[in-house]
Amino acid sequence: MHRTQQRKPSGSVHNVISGSRKRTFNVTHTRNNSHNRASIPHRDARPVIVSITTSTKRGYPINTPYQTYALQYLETRLGYPIPSVFPFEKSPPLKGWTGRNGAIPDWEQVNMWMEDYPDSNILMRLMPDVIGIDVDHYDNKTGYDTLVSIENVHGVLPWTAISSARPHPSGIYWFKLQSYMETDKMRDPGEYIEVIRYEHRYAVAPPSWHPTARARYEWHDSMPNAGDLANLPIEWYVHLTQACDCFKQQRAQRKMMMTAMMHRAVGEAGMEQARNDLEQAAKVLTEAAVGNRNNMLSSLAGRFLLYDCVINEVLSITEVMDSLMDAALGAGLEKREANRTIESALDWAAREGETR
Repeated sequence: MHRTQQRKPSGSVHNVISGSRKRTFNVTHTRNNSHNRASIPHRDARPVIVSITTSTKRGYPINTPYQTYALQYLETRLGYPIPSVFPFEKSPPLKGWTGRNGAIPDWEQVNMWMEDYPDSNILMRLMPDVIGIDVDHYDNKTGYDTLVSIENVHGVLPWTAISSARPHPSGIYWFKLQSYMETDKMRDPGEYIEVIRYEHRYAVAPPSWHPTARARYEWHDSMPNAGDLANLPIEWYVHLTQACDCFKQQRAQRKMMMTAMMHRAVGEAGMEQARNDLEQAAKVLTEAAVGNRNNMLSSLAGRFLLYDCVINEVLSITEVMDSLMDAALGAGLEKREANRTIESALDWAAREGETR
């Protein structure tokens, strides 16, 4: 349904009115007459229309997205609104408030941020029972084709809230999780699709500014509450946790690789074994089918960096990263995407190594 229908953006978020020199955004927000830091606008407070002007000379909006919408987002139960460090930028978020070990902001903290970071973008660390399936389908990215191929196997996703700064079908598709669904076990399902979850990543929320697309993020409908989101189908949960037959071969290869790494010899013998395994893994990655390349790169990089670099200490981090980067580029992945995946795997390996 979401493939054929593109709903008209609602005026409750903002409508764009083009002009010769400037653009005006009509944004609905909640009137709050109190200036107390801990004050919270009432759910039934009267809506107010505010005109927001942007300069087309530099393209940056001259308004206050975080100050205007942060408390409303906190009320939606979609996630925790974290401000970007720099105005109108997608990254970085304030340190210490995102990721698995990030702190949880309360109402008072968000009110303080509204005063200190009024013109920051809204970076949503999602609630544990909410995920976003982020589909990139623009330029040479074909995330929607990947999504359709998964739907052909696991069923069409139900209509749900979608946010994006780019034309449909690019966007974040928001879903509610059942109580038994664990986000920690989820992985990216395929090429140019990422899963945004409580422990990993964040969603840039409307009406934040996208500096690359030079456009505002919009809801395809009005701003939802968590209860308005469609439930993630069980078939898709199985796929996102890689428990389906789609990843049967990868699971077998992972099991063999893990066994070899856990019984790695020490010294020169272990180094030779590890290099042979790394060479074989790079070859498999180079020949990986479209749709599996990024997931395979993430898995291989994480395992080799953790076991053979951090734990066994038989390979250098540079050797592993360079080998897998060459293989990823040979498989057709973009350098920027491959580098981001490997860097993420390195961060994971460093964290896991501290607990081993």
